[in-house]
Amino acid sequence: MEDTVLDREQFTINIPSGRLDAFSSKMARLLTAWIVLVTVLSFITVPWLKDASSGDLTPSMIWFYHAIMLPAALLFLILSTRVFVTHNWVRYLISHSALVAIFEGVGFLILGYGTQHNISSLTSFGYWVIMPCTMELFAVTVIFVLDLAYGAFRPPAGESVSAQKAEIRWAMFFAGISVLTWVVMGLLAAASQVGISWSFWANWQHESSSTLMGNIITSHSHGMLPSFMAGIVFLAAEAFGYSKLDGIRKQIARVSVGIMLAGIALYSGIYAVSTIGTFVIPAWFPSGAGGANGIAMDDTMTGLVGVGALLLAAIMVPEIRGSFRNLTDAAKRRFNPVRLAVYMTYFMSCVAMFVYGYFIEMNETRYGAASVASASQVVDDQIFTRAHLLLVFGSLPVIAVFLLAAELLSDTSGVGARLKNVMSGLVIVGMLLSTGGLGIWTFTAPGQGRTFDAGNAGAILYVVGQCMILAGGFVELFTMRSPEVQELPAAIVSG
Repeated sequence: MEDTVLDREQFTINIPSGRLDAFSSKMARLLTAWIVLVTVLSFITVPWLKDASSGDLTPSMIWFYHAIMLPAALLFLILSTRVFVTHNWVRYLISHSALVAIFEGVGFLILGYGTQHNISSLTSFGYWVIMPCTMELFAVTVIFVLDLAYGAFRPPAGESVSAQKAEIRWAMFFAGISVLTWVVMGLLAAASQVGISWSFWANWQHESSSTLMGNIITSHSHGMLPSFMAGIVFLAAEAFGYSKLDGIRKQIARVSVGIMLAGIALYSGIYAVSTIGTFVIPAWFPSGAGGANGIAMDDTMTGLVGVGALLLAAIMVPEIRGSFRNLTDAAKRRFNPVRLAVYMTYFMSCVAMFVYGYFIEMNETRYGAASVASASQVVDDQIFTRAHLLLVFGSLPVIAVFLLAAELLSDTSGVGARLKNVMSGLVIVGMLLSTGGLGIWTFTAPGQGRTFDAGNAGAILYVVGQCMILAGGFVELFTMRSPEVQELPAAIVSG
């Protein structure tokens, strides 16, 4: 009888972890398929490049964007549980929340189509779908973030977390806290759409409710993506071997992560103050009439995340060789294009934001912040506003998550490896074309009085590149079907 009980206890302890791995992989594949499907449908039905809203995303586009990004965020959480030590029950909650994320994506699609076609019943129904789903996903994310911290001190039985591995866990923890802050801001904005009034808050600050809502939405949109992208960088760093670095490379990597965390702390503070209070974010290096030119203070702080990511990628270039799923000597020497593609998402984001974006901000008397009709190149600014949102805040973070899914969950041999090479090749070429096309399109478009959706050679390159990125995401569906023939190496998973 005692032997039977012991066997049952061993079964309970050991088997669920393997089953969780298999189940989380299935949920990751389901989320991947959903994201690809919605993206393809949105390419067909949503006028992403139509001239509207001074280049900003229209309200309906914002909802379609969230239908893609929320499932991508849950896919990111699933991948995180495969790299960082978490308790089994936390992994269980996250894996099952994939279904909630897809249901929420349906709600955002309903909202998008309701808003696009002015169908109030669909819009109202969509809000009531997304609100409980968002709160559930918020709660699961809180649990994951807290378990990261708790596991650094009290890891699950049979696991260990070294001091060096704890560093990157804490970096992930602080990025998660920032993300959760902006989720709260998004919930506040959504609540205002279903009849919950924040007028008492606006009155307390002696400002209009519309101004308060504008500040809340701005902090949500400007703070969420840099924090989420920082999380992607931290996940990739640990998956590729951050905690195994030593010597000068280890110290430079730590400085890189510190730069990213400094940026998160600074812009989080700025956005919180500007939302809770009435602080107006100034610009550095003002010049021109009325100080119109200048780099916004918050943009330099979010830029620190990019600087740290680039430095971290540079110091970890040797880790382009190797494979997370296979630690044989041959695999350690093998060039890995998937990892190169992940690093390139950082680089392309920084080119678009630092080179193109900062140049425009320093010349706003010409570009007019996308809205000043008298500016000679206002159309160029509108082009940049829309196109960089779709690339830097849309395609690049999503495809980075897809690449990490291919690296962490797919087979490394035979057909699976060949498909991963095809995927990464399509994505790399697509990123180069889109980023180069964005620059050509932005700085050579027709001047004032012409709609930016008329396009030119840069626009063609941009669209072709985006389609190639999407094609890479489609190929990733088949890499995820490759059988998982080996367990994840415990030396890496114990991060």
